[in-house]
Amino acid sequence: MMLARKQKGFTLIEIMISLLLGIIVIGGALSIYISTVRGGTDITNSARLNYDLDSVMQLMVNDIRRSGYWGGAVSGSNAINSATNPGNPFTLGTANIQIPVSSCILYTYDFDDDTVLDVDGEAGSLGDESEFFGFKLEDAEIKVRSSKVADNDCVGDGWEAVTDSDKIEITHLQFSFVAIAAQLAVANVHPALSALPATTRCLNSTPNPDTSFNTTCALANTAGNIVANDLATEKRIINIIISGRVDRDNDVTKTISSTVQVKTPRIYVQL
Repeated sequence: MMLARKQKGFTLIEIMISLLLGIIVIGGALSIYISTVRGGTDITNSARLNYDLDSVMQLMVNDIRRSGYWGGAVSGSNAINSATNPGNPFTLGTANIQIPVSSCILYTYDFDDDTVLDVDGEAGSLGDESEFFGFKLEDAEIKVRSSKVADNDCVGDGWEAVTDSDKIEITHLQFSFVAIAAQLAVANVHPALSALPATTRCLNSTPNPDTSFNTTCALANTAGNIVANDLATEKRIINIIISGRVDRDNDVTKTISSTVQVKTPRIYVQL
């Protein structure tokens, strides 16, 4: 007759060790899963930020490059603008670019190719919309100036957002006609920025020989290098910097910069 063997279970210590090892394994698996999900989210957010900033920069560059286009610029035409007559169709030949503040730019061009600078509601205008355009930073969004109203300023009506602050926040937008020096990082605004050395150039064609200046014609006039009745040509260069981040996530940021040369030079007689 054989005696049944005595069955022995796990001791309390063995059970506790098993539970601890199981928790370690599960915790490691969860950590890897969370890291994977977080990494995927960061990649998605970064891709969205890159796409949005690159798209809006390309929109700016392409539109600003057109500023000053005039439909009457045919062989033998006179592109010298009379600054005393705002209704002169050659107003478009000057590009009429203004930068009231570093985060806003305004300009005009002959959108409908009728040789006239159209102003909404203006008597005698050949167009039914104004031809004032621009970009600005407001409420963490980049806004574009539509051609629906006649206000030619950075605070009036007619501005529409082209970025969504619920997805990405624009923290810095800068336009400049002249070179931009390297800038130190500003917390929650932009990282350290490299210099953009390109600058607008001005040519005074009245003296013999012609004299050029590596600055805007307005600054050349202030310095006394251009005086009344001088014929000047301005080759406009505009430096642009945009910084942004994913909404409420300071870890996903991007800064891009570009330099655009306006195709149409400004030709005018200094008053």
